[in-house]
Amino acid sequence: MKIKFIFLIWVSLLIFKTPASSAETESTASFAGQWPYHPSKAIAIDSLRNIIFLGDGDTVDIIDMDLNLITNFIATESSQIGGLYYSATDNLLYIACRSDGLKIYDITDPESPSLVNSYTPDSLETVNVFIDGSKAYLSSGIDGMIILDITDIQNPSMLSQSWLPGGFGISYAIDIFASGNYAFIADLYNGLHIVDVSNPNEPDYKKGIALPGATDIDISDTYLYITLQSSGMAILDIAAPEDTFVTSVFAAEGVATSVRVEGAFAFISYNSVGIRALNITNKTEPFHDSTWIYDATGGTSLGLIQGESFLFCANDQFGLQKIDITDKSNMQPLASYDTPADAIAIDISGSYIYSIDNNIDDLPEKEGLRIHQISTSNGSASFSYKGFCATPGTANDIAVLGAFSYVADGLQGLQILSTSDKTNPEIIGNFNTSGNSCGVFIAGNYAYVADGDQGIAIIDVTDKTAPILKATLDTDGIAQKIFVSGDYAYVASDDQGLNIINIVDKAAPFVTGIIDTPGTASGICAKDNYAYVADGEKGISIIDIADKTTPILTGTLDTDGFAANISVSTNYVYVADGINGLCTIDASNPSQPISINEWSYNSLGISTDVFSGFSNDEEELYTFLADGSAGIIAVNLSIDNDVDSDDSSEGSSNGGCFIHTIK
Repeated sequence: MKIKFIFLIWVSLLIFKTPASSAETESTASFAGQWPYHPSKAIAIDSLRNIIFLGDGDTVDIIDMDLNLITNFIATESSQIGGLYYSATDNLLYIACRSDGLKIYDITDPESPSLVNSYTPDSLETVNVFIDGSKAYLSSGIDGMIILDITDIQNPSMLSQSWLPGGFGISYAIDIFASGNYAFIADLYNGLHIVDVSNPNEPDYKKGIALPGATDIDISDTYLYITLQSSGMAILDIAAPEDTFVTSVFAAEGVATSVRVEGAFAFISYNSVGIRALNITNKTEPFHDSTWIYDATGGTSLGLIQGESFLFCANDQFGLQKIDITDKSNMQPLASYDTPADAIAIDISGSYIYSIDNNIDDLPEKEGLRIHQISTSNGSASFSYKGFCATPGTANDIAVLGAFSYVADGLQGLQILSTSDKTNPEIIGNFNTSGNSCGVFIAGNYAYVADGDQGIAIIDVTDKTAPILKATLDTDGIAQKIFVSGDYAYVASDDQGLNIINIVDKAAPFVTGIIDTPGTASGICAKDNYAYVADGEKGISIIDIADKTTPILTGTLDTDGFAANISVSTNYVYVADGINGLCTIDASNPSQPISINEWSYNSLGISTDVFSGFSNDEEELYTFLADGSAGIIAVNLSIDNDVDSDDSSEGSSNGGCFIHTIK
């Protein structure tokens, strides 16, 4: 069964004039990169054993037909699985790993897949893969098509590599389908290419058909179906491949991402609309009834089994869904599976980003800490997978200091992990607090835990293998996040606002001041004489904390989303604003904070954490978002100014209020 992956070239670049308060700054925010690189969920199916393979980011999940997880494994260090192809004759799964080549896994035992071999073409991209007999066909982006001889699976060899013609010399091979003596290649920029591969050592280019936005191919009988990002889907007659012609184009609103054909119907997934069913009995006039829509979620990839009354739809937000397609006017979900590519909290140390997720249903062994190495250049960011460690509880927050990571792990308290070996992080110590650990901050030899309705816990972590509780302190409200600066801890306490705690004596902390904020205090960062509160549905609150006994609300700004967490660099406040993504605020005048549209970014997921002030040797500035089911989003902040990017604050955690530079 052929899989589908759809790669959308997406660069969101916003250019506006800067507000008057920041007239000296010319800035834009643009998408720089993502883990996993969505849309990246690809589907392959073993219809004989009723097994589904789902590629998501760097991971392949093996799932049964009821969408129960059998097992999963990390397939690539590039964090970008492009496509999958499953060969039922020999139980082999072929995985196109974008910058990591072709991986071949033996799935004879679905519970214990094993790597058979890898093949990495020199400097070429591996976007998708199709297997036809002893040949593997790779779509390779700007490098066109590669044909491999896989007669000896232990020693694949390249037979040929063919560049494709394109307007202005640009082409991008995104999908490929081989049938008989011909290969059909979807080119994102130029359309469909038809190549005679009867001599795989010297492919003979035959024809190109202009279909801009071509992305995904399926073939049924003598017809080829191809999605067009801006025009829905085209149907082509390929009975005589060299005389292929378009029979019809189905145009509909939305970005078409994948197509699968079953009998008299074609099913087309869209990135936002969901799935449309199309009657293709008449290839020259396909028919769509306005009720034949499944709109519960968008879709990026489709998979189906011939003769069955259901299909599988993967999308970049909710994982995998099994959908009943018996009644085209009432397509309904039958089951769903969430993938472990979520991110709810992040921290950065050096050139590594540490993320945690807690959304894998009731499978704690599949959630916890992931480590990726970050590489940034020319306005883009890429993520290279390094290691994973499951945590026993519900991971909520992460703080990294030196060679150790600290996870607020819900009802399992504080987990301490050694991360000196990025490929093999491991838990070396823990302390089970009395509450629900929601946030953690590390300063010196102490971990400060926001412990839900139990207030805060101060834990001596001098000995990482045997942490010792120094004190607890009940606070007003539910302690969500905590930030430490100097002799004070600042606690975001939900509907009770901000608590200020004197921590000079770690064994006897006490509250010095409390101020209720307009919203629900969810995140906190303190700098100089101000505390910056992510205040839920009310945006941000800026509080003068010069007098720790009498904090004063100085300024507020209501954001469009739900302010979940906050980060501060120089005079700028960066907010993880829920469905609104990144909201950047100029707080140089704390009493009149101003939203900066140029440095704000509406992401795909639900942002719950933010790390700002990340720069590289090229003096590029980046902000990273923990964007829920959309994973980690990197945003490039293009600047042309003399703004000081140094920040003299000390410490770490809670979205990162500090500058980290790759050297």
